[in-house]
Amino acid sequence: MEINIKLMSEVAYITLQKNPEDVYQNILKHPDDSSWLNDYFGTSPYEEKEYLIEDFKLKDAEDYNEVLFENCIIIYEHLKHLPRYILCNPRFWAWITFEKTYKEAQRASKLTGSDLISSIWLITGSRRSLMLGVISRSFFLVQMSVEETKKEKYELTKYLLTNLETYRNFCYRNMGMLKNVTCAVIRAQKDICEKFHISLVNKQSAAMIKETSKIGSVMLIDIMTEEEIYEIIYPKFVKIALERRYLL
Repeated sequence: MEINIKLMSEVAYITLQKNPEDVYQNILKHPDDSSWLNDYFGTSPYEEKEYLIEDFKLKDAEDYNEVLFENCIIIYEHLKHLPRYILCNPRFWAWITFEKTYKEAQRASKLTGSDLISSIWLITGSRRSLMLGVISRSFFLVQMSVEETKKEKYELTKYLLTNLETYRNFCYRNMGMLKNVTCAVIRAQKDICEKFHISLVNKQSAAMIKETSKIGSVMLIDIMTEEEIYEIIYPKFVKIALERRYLL
């Protein structure tokens, strides 16, 4: 069944942003659904838009990590056709978070205080904020790693979910917007882990991203192919992966 997408109204969004403790306390009182928002504002806080999506429901589990991969795919597949200006609008993600994925957002963020309401529930419109939002990050993580032409198109996505330090580093760097770069880096890391039967620690992942940035500073990395980037970074990544100082 198709449904119209919605955006939280600008007034409602700003009001909630200014009152994160109210939001937090209401979530604690009403963990099963967000209908308290109607009482809070005296009317629905959402505005219906013309774009349609196939309705969806996320999988739920006490340990959200058990369903994280599947939910990331569900979110991406149902929203990927929407225009960029919608996908980059925090008020759209407020509707998704509060209306469509309310219980899952609570499990994903492990709410312990109002600070998370301000930082990952009611995000700003910056690229970094969107990529780190409690539910929006699931979409952008897949977008960064999916290979639509491959048979196993979510192969890199599954790996990236085991190495979120790499994703976080990409969120803070402009090259995270370059699909040829992100896929080359993720594939090189995945291949190294499988070849040497290791897992990367955060320091190693961060060092690999820094090494890729250095390459980008001396080469036109944005016009290079994924394969060309892979050939350059792979031996550098192997050295980092096997160098003991990063494990200390």
